[in-house]
Amino acid sequence: MSSLNPIHLADHDLAALQEARDLLGRARQAAATLALWTPEEAKRVAKEVAAALLPRAEFYAEWAVRESRIGKVADKIAKNQIACTLTPTAWDKVALGGVRRNDALRIVEIGRPAGVVVGLSNSTSPVATIIFKTILCLMTRNALVISPHPVALGCCTAVTHELQAAIEKAGGPAHALQILTRPTVEATGALMRDARTDVILATGGTPMVRAAYGSGNPAIGVGSGNVPIYVDASADIEAVAKTIVVDKNFDHGSPCSAPSVLMLHASIAPEMQQALGRQGAHVCTEDEAQKIQNHAFPGGKFNGKVVGRPAFEIAQAAGVQVPQDCQALVCPIANPQAGHVMFKEKLSPILGCVVVPSMDQAIEVARLMLQHSGAGHTSGVHTANAEQAVVWGAALDYYRVVVNGSTVHDSTGANTGLPYTFTIGTGYAGKSSVDCNVGPELLVNWKRVAFPLPGGWAGAMASGAALPAASGQLSTLTPELQAMVLRIVQEELEHLR
Repeated sequence: MSSLNPIHLADHDLAALQEARDLLGRARQAAATLALWTPEEAKRVAKEVAAALLPRAEFYAEWAVRESRIGKVADKIAKNQIACTLTPTAWDKVALGGVRRNDALRIVEIGRPAGVVVGLSNSTSPVATIIFKTILCLMTRNALVISPHPVALGCCTAVTHELQAAIEKAGGPAHALQILTRPTVEATGALMRDARTDVILATGGTPMVRAAYGSGNPAIGVGSGNVPIYVDASADIEAVAKTIVVDKNFDHGSPCSAPSVLMLHASIAPEMQQALGRQGAHVCTEDEAQKIQNHAFPGGKFNGKVVGRPAFEIAQAAGVQVPQDCQALVCPIANPQAGHVMFKEKLSPILGCVVVPSMDQAIEVARLMLQHSGAGHTSGVHTANAEQAVVWGAALDYYRVVVNGSTVHDSTGANTGLPYTFTIGTGYAGKSSVDCNVGPELLVNWKRVAFPLPGGWAGAMASGAALPAASGQLSTLTPELQAMVLRIVQEELEHLR
């Protein structure tokens, strides 16, 4: 007989819903205070908070792995450090609020923060994601309420409280950052649907992202990954092998931008597989690949217990013998066809492998993968032919195509011109509202005061129309910003006379 008491369960659910309402009430008060900051003050506080958390990167990385059993401590340390160092500086030269003017278009723009942001945190990078979203919200003068993934509730709650303490020490308001300590589906849904929520920053599983879009509130959501990598006959085999294995082993393959299926041109396939072995991967026999597949997809359904676990542990559970320091499990797919389970996302050191006679067939395999997931996310191509790389990118619905590099790191802005981020938008192909690497710009809207262009102004003057006087209360701005707005508008009026 079950020991669970339905009354207690009901009490917990009701308490979670009440907590969600209370968090949003306090967040609105904090948002009103944050909106009065200058952009310079916001960036200063963000940098101070990030600096305060940097020494804690290792502590929270160890906690996240211990609690969630996903990924590697060393790689989570790196993620936490990147979140603390790059996030507060990457947008130093970007206007994230305040007042600006465009003389060519005769427009004065006034930045408006979103207000209250609800942020969903994932299981694979729980702490780094919270730090990243917190810094984004501070820089843009927004209050943030986190709904954490339950498998990492402890570390998420602790880092949120430490971040809020740092915010207050730096001069920020109470409740600028809060966390749902009872992250039930109903409570998270209530956060997302509430009229006091201004925008949802959704990172996590597809069902929760879909729920964010169906909440009735604006949402910036991301889709799942499922990364195909094509290796052309012209590629540098040793360099590619090293990149693929390092990528596949980073945080034990849990990033959504990690390689999922490798497509090798037939002329270099044997040599490439040998190179993968030299880099520490285990290239499975057909029988071993079937065992790995059966373990990772029992009955065709994904086994969440492989997410972010070491290759040796996965192989052992599947009955496959590999060295304890095995970096990745390369599983040849002998009969690539629609619906093959190895064409799904794996979030682990398991890597599908298909031998193809040309890039055309590699494109067809990638399209089979798109039937499962990954649309709009990331793909990779290794080739000495730049034109071929562009053809690959044009043929497939991936909005980030990494050429001769690491899909894990380069898709997020390392070593490429792509903007730095921890949150990858998948665009319309991936059922997301944005196709870009998500940054703080998306958390600010701009009011635009548009003066007539010269031709239009002449007509307006002929009809006796005039611009209104620059007066009135700008109650949502600080005194400094009020003065700036009035000065800029007055200058514009003088210029138009």
